[in-house]
Amino acid sequence: MSDPISALGVPTFHTRVEAWECDHNDHWNARHYMRVFRLASFVACDMAGASPGMPYCQLTRFHRELVQTAPVEIRSGVLADGPLAGALVHLLCSEGRLAATALETPGRLAHALPQVTSEQVKLALPRGLKATPHPKDAPDTAGFKVIEHGFVQPFEVDHTGALCPDRLMGRVAAATNERLAEMGFTPAYVAKTQISRMGVESRVTMLDAIGVGTRLRSTARIIRAEGKNLVVRHCFTDGTGAVRAASDQSLVTVDMRTRRACALPDIVMGKVDPV
Repeated sequence: MSDPISALGVPTFHTRVEAWECDHNDHWNARHYMRVFRLASFVACDMAGASPGMPYCQLTRFHRELVQTAPVEIRSGVLADGPLAGALVHLLCSEGRLAATALETPGRLAHALPQVTSEQVKLALPRGLKATPHPKDAPDTAGFKVIEHGFVQPFEVDHTGALCPDRLMGRVAAATNERLAEMGFTPAYVAKTQISRMGVESRVTMLDAIGVGTRLRSTARIIRAEGKNLVVRHCFTDGTGAVRAASDQSLVTVDMRTRRACALPDIVMGKVDPV
């Protein structure tokens, strides 16, 4: 039986999960959800005769894992009510079942797509993160390791010449690993304890178009570490020190023996960095 939410909006993108897009658990890697949500945004904007524009913030929530060859359909609409009214809403479904959602702000397509209500798409609304763009403020990096991500390559940009969000997410993943490894949450620790982590919500802001040849660096800091939830904030700067992108990644710790969320381990519980 299909989820009622899978009939909302209009179709804006179709694809399928490929084997080379899956992670070590044989599930579709999170960065590909973000890639196809952005591709759906381009189609929605084209339908509306509007420019995608910058900056933009993509708030993604993950609801169900997808595996190799799973069909993917994204349907899009515009949020009609509430504090985020006007936001572009994407609903990613496979075989009639919801797998992930995204909200894109600021809203630029107010009356160009079908309207959806907050009640209809409550699974797309923010749960623990904000859904609006990060401020363009450079944080104090004193005491934090600066991660060097190299230069943006030609294959990493979209048809507009801007860095694709999934390519930014690859850098987010690397920086997250670096920060958590500093705290002892290493692959060896995961193998020994069978306690790992899984993304449940993601907030990514592209503050402007990041083009080919841009050198990117980042810092990662823990802004929440309580219960089962860990939030890591990333700030990306270019070679001049200007802030170009930012993200908040909400993770839960998971007992790999049961595949259920569990309390944060002592090595990270309560270990919040200054913001």
